[in-house]
Amino acid sequence: MASDRGAMSAIPPITAHHLAEVVQAGHHGARDALDNQPPASSASPSQTELTLLARVVELFTTIRQEAAATLNGLQAEIAARREQFTQERYEGRIRSIEAAMRALLNRHGGELEQRVYDALKAKREYEFFNYTHKRSADPKVDKWQFILLFLIVPLTLESLLNGNFFAEASEFGLVGGAATAVIISALNIALGFLTGLGPARYCQHVRPSHLLWALPAYVALIILIVMFNLAVGHYREMLIATPDVRSLQVLPRLMANPFAITELKSAALVIIGCLVAFAAAVKGYSAFGTYPGHGAAYQRWRQRWSAVEEERRRLDAELLPELETVRSRIDGFKEDCARESTRLQSVKAAADEARDLYGARLAQLRSAKDAALMQYREANLRVRTDMPPAYFSQNLNVAEIDQPVALAEYAALRAAIDDFERQLASMPALVEAKLREQLALVRGLDLAGEIERLKARAAEAGRDAFEQDEAARRQIRDEFAAAPR
Repeated sequence: MASDRGAMSAIPPITAHHLAEVVQAGHHGARDALDNQPPASSASPSQTELTLLARVVELFTTIRQEAAATLNGLQAEIAARREQFTQERYEGRIRSIEAAMRALLNRHGGELEQRVYDALKAKREYEFFNYTHKRSADPKVDKWQFILLFLIVPLTLESLLNGNFFAEASEFGLVGGAATAVIISALNIALGFLTGLGPARYCQHVRPSHLLWALPAYVALIILIVMFNLAVGHYREMLIATPDVRSLQVLPRLMANPFAITELKSAALVIIGCLVAFAAAVKGYSAFGTYPGHGAAYQRWRQRWSAVEEERRRLDAELLPELETVRSRIDGFKEDCARESTRLQSVKAAADEARDLYGARLAQLRSAKDAALMQYREANLRVRTDMPPAYFSQNLNVAEIDQPVALAEYAALRAAIDDFERQLASMPALVEAKLREQLALVRGLDLAGEIERLKARAAEAGRDAFEQDEAARRQIRDEFAAAPR
């Protein structure tokens, strides 16, 4: 639309000078007068005047075609926009809004159903674990923050005590003693935690085969912890006697007489190390449940159930606003009609602009025609020696220019605009009347109630799916048991 108006405005203004120069009116008027042409008795225009009129008609045709092209383009735009504003379109929109709301409910319901199924499956696995492993109570599983805090506190305390003990034996004083103490404390806690987490728990496993490795490993780790702390006590006494002694030199003395520790502080170092390792072992034994795999199965079930509760809360917090947003689009056809009515005003203005520009061009062309003819006749009259023809006193008439008719394209465009405006004005009432039941159904839908019903249906569907899965599993198991061997 804008490009058409721009193209029409790009036509240069038509002036008498321009038109006279095109046909060389003054030159040809004087030259014709040399032979007293046109003769005084002539009633028809000269060849120059006919050429001028032909040029005028050609310019008129160009102006007319460009005005028609602009108006036809606007009418095509109106026709295309009218196709978008039909009752069928809004019926489809309402159906799509209802379908979108149902799709949201189904999608969230499917997610909740899967969460319920996973939770029930995890619970069945947990109960089966309790049955096969003879567990009658839920395990107590500590949070990782509490476990970390429990390990850091004894590490810090033992490091401070050991650092004080080793400060007397280290050539670097308290700094050297603290570095050695941190390493010793970390090893004590790691060995103790590993003892409680692994062998200590597997010694009570229902499968006796685990005792084949768990009991020897349990005894070996206890011996290792005791021997390690005895080695620490021997190492401190050797440092006091010989500051440049190496740690590997402790082994011969330890193997020869493990309990030959004479210093009270060295003995305290051994006892503190063993107590810290014992505390770490107790925490390793109980941190993830006292039975191997029991805590993991319990946590898996609780996490799946927490996921169900979280999904329920998410439905309340997120689904209701989403549904409200979708439902709010149901009255969008009213806003669309009002917006389109506003846009039609710009089309009206463009149509009026095209019509006025066409009229202005015709007026310019008419004035230029008359002035160019007058220039030809004045030049002819100044040179000729006899009387001019009688028609020189009259204007040459071109019906399309001197008696212009209204643009048919403009009338058709205004009729289309008026018809479209009436359609837009009546469209909301028609849609409300024809789609009253569908609109009332969507507007009156109890979204909160639908969400609650969705929760119930999803939970029931999840349980049904789980029961079907269990039934199929039992059938397969029975068929396998009944098969001949």
